[in-house]
Amino acid sequence: MARIVFLGTAAALPAAGRANTCLAILPDAPDTGLLIDCGGDVYGAMLRAGIAPDAISDLLITHAHIDHIGSLPSLIESFRLGGRTTPLHVWSLPEVDTIAQALVTAFSFELKLDAWTFPVTFSTVTSGQEVTLAGSRARVLAMDHAVPSVGIRLEMPGGAVAYTSDTQPAPAIVELGKGARILITECTYLSRDVGFARMAKHLTALETGEQAAACGVATLALVHIGQGWTPDEARAEAARAFAGDILIPNDGDVLEV
Repeated sequence: MARIVFLGTAAALPAAGRANTCLAILPDAPDTGLLIDCGGDVYGAMLRAGIAPDAISDLLITHAHIDHIGSLPSLIESFRLGGRTTPLHVWSLPEVDTIAQALVTAFSFELKLDAWTFPVTFSTVTSGQEVTLAGSRARVLAMDHAVPSVGIRLEMPGGAVAYTSDTQPAPAIVELGKGARILITECTYLSRDVGFARMAKHLTALETGEQAAACGVATLALVHIGQGWTPDEARAEAARAFAGDILIPNDGDVLEV
């Protein structure tokens, strides 16, 4: 059975018990895992979760905000120091790919990828494109955020898994999550701060419930948790619009799918 590992669950500002949002999706097949985003101490979170350096085959960077891309050079270096030998394939929108490669180039004096212990390749994706990630059929779709950003839908044996990444309400969310087993979405604000949510193009807890209901999913999981409110407040607010299961994972939590 595949596993979703919530390596980090915080928004841009980490909390004492929450690192920047980052997910690992691990199918049954070995060495074919998908890592989504790389802000903060991703490698340390992988070790705490028992994920080996070679277990991740693909990295999808959803967008170029620092809390989602900023640790790419450090992650690649940690993989090398940790003894990784298998290829790493990095996927992102063209605008994000430019920044990802610039980050690596900035550390080219140390990240000599032409003489590396494992190959690192970069590929671009466009909204609506279908690709194979971690051995599973996947589709990326543009979300509505302050910078170009994509969500992802993975067709897993136990049902589809949809992750919005950062976005405000948009019709694309329903297209991404329609009939999925689980919708994983950001939840940066409560509805009392909807004005701030619109300025930054993020979701409120109530809006996550509305989107989950429109998708028809069985389970809603909230990540990219903002500060100034409790998980219970967010769960209660999302439940005003969504009658299914509502999860607010902690860092390190694992969900089987």
